[in-house]
Amino acid sequence: MGQQITPISAAQRLLQNELFAFNSRTISALFGLDKFQTLNLLDRMEKDGLVARIEHGKFLLLGLTPERVLSNPLYIGCNVVTPAYISFWSALHFHGFTEQVPRTTFVATTRRKKDITFHEMNFKFITLQPRAFFGYRREMLAELPIVVADEPKSIVDCLSLPQYAGGIPEVAKSLQIALSQGLLEMPLLLEYAERLQNASLRSRLGYLLELMGQSTGSLKPAQGPVKLDPQNPARGSFDNRWKLYVNIEPKDLFPQGVI
Repeated sequence: MGQQITPISAAQRLLQNELFAFNSRTISALFGLDKFQTLNLLDRMEKDGLVARIEHGKFLLLGLTPERVLSNPLYIGCNVVTPAYISFWSALHFHGFTEQVPRTTFVATTRRKKDITFHEMNFKFITLQPRAFFGYRREMLAELPIVVADEPKSIVDCLSLPQYAGGIPEVAKSLQIALSQGLLEMPLLLEYAERLQNASLRSRLGYLLELMGQSTGSLKPAQGPVKLDPQNPARGSFDNRWKLYVNIEPKDLFPQGVI
């Protein structure tokens, strides 16, 4: 059976099954090959440029248009580990909330995964609790499928861990742009914030929304003190409503003013 399988037919079969990232066990099971036949087929596919080795034992399907795949880090990122979706700074840029193009692709997953560099592209994997793994959808980017955080989940993910989104100023500006362009469903944003069960996130979001004249609904603040920017010391004024150290001035959050 292994003699009848060509590298191109194998690549087509992988594409039909939407196996964009796979390991040698996947090939063995899909084609009924033994270990030697599997390694031989993978070697031929790699030499023909149909697949690329991302890391030890893990391959990425390039197909007949490798340049399309290798120029799409979001596609690569969400196929390196399962389950996964593109989030944080990468999602902010995808949705048009920021013009800043991150040099790293940020991927949310429930698994622990070491960061990798592949074809001079950097990928950072952020481990989320299973209860926080929601709010994503399938999109097409350059005719390739990706899984990306939806608009409100992009914001709450970033406010939970702003160090993966360029910092609080970048997140605040992204929130402002998203709201000014009507790209956020406010009820869903608040629902996501409560669902994450992250008190710091709720306080940061509540403070920023009120600063922009938006309703915070029934959003509950943290019980103890929280830093607006977790990467800076607890200094500056203290917002008693949100139990928040405002350690970044509003003028530094919104240099162009609050819309």
